Amino acid sequence: MLHTHQRQSRFELFIYYAVAFLLLWEWLRPLQDFTETSHTSYFIIFIGLTCLFTFFRLKWYVTFPICTGLILLALYLIFYQAEPSYPAALFADIKDNITLMSTGMWSDMYPSFRTLLFYILLWLLVYLLHYWVVYQQRIFFFLLMTIVYVTILDTFTPYDATFAIVRIMVFGFCLLGLLYFDRLRSAEGIRVSQKARLKWFLPMLALVLLSVTLGASLPKSDPKWPDPVPFFKAVTNQDGSAGQNKVGYSTDDSSLGGPFSEDQTPVFKWSGKEPSYFRVETKSIYTGKGWEDASNDTKPTRLKEDSVPNRWFTEHVKTEEHETRVDMESNYRFNHAVYPIGTIMLMPMDNIPLQIMGKTEKIVPSMQNPPKNLGNYQVSFLSPTFILEDLQKIKVPTKKQVNQQVGREYLQLPSSLPERVKTLANSLTETKDNMYDKAKAIEDYLGSAKFSYETQNVAVPSRQEDYVDQFLFDTMIGYCDNFSTSMIVLLRSIGIPARWVKGYTSGQLYETQMDGNNVYEVTNNNAHSWVEVYFPNRGWVTFEPTKGFTNPETFTNESASSDQTDDDQKEEDQPSSDASEDQPTEQPQQQETAQPAEPKKQTAQAKPNMVQVGSILGFAAGAMILLGLISWMLYRFRARWLPFFIVRKAKRLPEEEVFFYAYAALLKQLKRRGIEKKPGMTLREFASLIDDKDGDHLMTELTQLYERALYRREDASMLWGQSAKLWENLINRR
Repeated sequence: MLHTHQRQSRFELFIYYAVAFLLLWEWLRPLQDFTETSHTSYFIIFIGLTCLFTFFRLKWYVTFPICTGLILLALYLIFYQAEPSYPAALFADIKDNITLMSTGMWSDMYPSFRTLLFYILLWLLVYLLHYWVVYQQRIFFFLLMTIVYVTILDTFTPYDATFAIVRIMVFGFCLLGLLYFDRLRSAEGIRVSQKARLKWFLPMLALVLLSVTLGASLPKSDPKWPDPVPFFKAVTNQDGSAGQNKVGYSTDDSSLGGPFSEDQTPVFKWSGKEPSYFRVETKSIYTGKGWEDASNDTKPTRLKEDSVPNRWFTEHVKTEEHETRVDMESNYRFNHAVYPIGTIMLMPMDNIPLQIMGKTEKIVPSMQNPPKNLGNYQVSFLSPTFILEDLQKIKVPTKKQVNQQVGREYLQLPSSLPERVKTLANSLTETKDNMYDKAKAIEDYLGSAKFSYETQNVAVPSRQEDYVDQFLFDTMIGYCDNFSTSMIVLLRSIGIPARWVKGYTSGQLYETQMDGNNVYEVTNNNAHSWVEVYFPNRGWVTFEPTKGFTNPETFTNESASSDQTDDDQKEEDQPSSDASEDQPTEQPQQQETAQPAEPKKQTAQAKPNMVQVGSILGFAAGAMILLGLISWMLYRFRARWLPFFIVRKAKRLPEEEVFFYAYAALLKQLKRRGIEKKPGMTLREFASLIDDKDGDHLMTELTQLYERALYRREDASMLWGQSAKLWENLINRR
């Protein structure tokens, strides 16, 4: 009998592959909206080409090197263009990640390795779809999973699936109808002309399109449960009252907004003479609802001899070295370091190996089974002094300069950003002719009487609203996240690179030591977010737009030397190789030692992790696909592993029943191997056919004994004793 795919025309197969590709594409569309995944066009091109190779049924020795080459090319374009030796770097990364996997450190895997695994998963998924569509002629399970995946993302993430649902319905129902028609045709064993097939398909297509059009255009009542997010916030909030978060550090910043309650829980104490903000990490991708890590985040960098490799600012900035000791509270539940701006050395008391996480600049242990937190450690840092006249000589850099020196993510803005935000940024800065004055104009605007600092009556943007747009034009009420995020978006709108920093303020004076150092206590109430702006050939400079807070940087009106000014002016005309390596710069400003009256500011804690929810759903979807693939593999090769269980079951059956079960099970196993007893064929004829294929007489001998038990009613248990070894040899054959 011909296989189904042999009876189908090439045109029909092409339609099947095209629709399956479009359905798979729907899984990739949301990735840029709710995860850190970028460059989805590479994934789409890959699955499209893989579908084409499968459609043309190219040999594996043709498709394997082509697909492998496509994956390697994509990895190079995304991650390794700056590597002088790409193959060696890739091999080293794979080796490192295999080590991380073997030790259970899954979360520390490099983005490049995760991308490689994702490509392999897509490759396998294309072949799984090929099997479902061409051989099984069933697609309902995959269609159902696609609908569930997209609708959940639409509910819990910023992704808008309105049109995605419409597309999925059209593609899915058309493919379901075509495959159902083919199953009927196969069951009846008839051939259908293309004309007759068209007469069946066109009415079905018209009905699908009519149904989808009516469903999309008819008015709909308001949902009974308009927004499930607040419910989950209340259910998952373990620290505060229902519906309200507690202040403090949180790993997720993808969905900002909403009120919070104060929390005096101590986080750490620090001692020294130079007050400073204590940074934890930076984020640079603004989504319209909150912040995510940079999509091109590099692999972690180990701290060698406790030295922090980042260059926070260039040699053109005057600095002074200071030291401080940090004592983390024993119950603090995060193992990252908190460190002053400009840190150059970080020395844990317990000799814990550390690593800095790419562009987020989070410093964490680089070891299996890391400690709950870092405990006590010593920090050396450079406190910069910026000269206003010097900063005011720097013009807004070009996009090319920004891309070369720090990265294009620091000018990133979502395409959905309302135009009035950009208009406001231009109107605030149009009379200023340098970077510093433009940034200061925006900072001063946010500190004006138009805006109010508030932690309770703070709105959460709706699905259609932008977080910054809502704050700037509608509510004008918020806390540090509102002010800092708004300043960054306004700066980027006029071409000034900036990033979002979160950590803690310097806290409140705790005690004064005999050596003259002050000890400060930092609590969850001191959690904070602020702004860093990149100045070419200077580095990162801190700005503080939040009302009631003081910028920790030191600025002076002292004139810069003429030689330095001349050199800087030349460097501004062309990208500097030194500046291209610069990373953050910030410094503590000379403040009053005690800050008890400092507003209780923060990065809102325990915000329900919307991107985390999206990531969990993505992982769940991937796990279900992987489970489906494993299930298919088990089913596909069941003839190889089922005999083990059949033999075990036969040994447990009563002796008078086992022969009849065993012979029937052998016939099923032969069918799985592709040898099926045809209707009208006797058992002896079938046994002879088997023996002819195998070149022996085992099947005939077993069949004669079975017929004696079945027809002559001889003692089945005695006959089974003679046949057991013979049967086991037959059923275990490959």
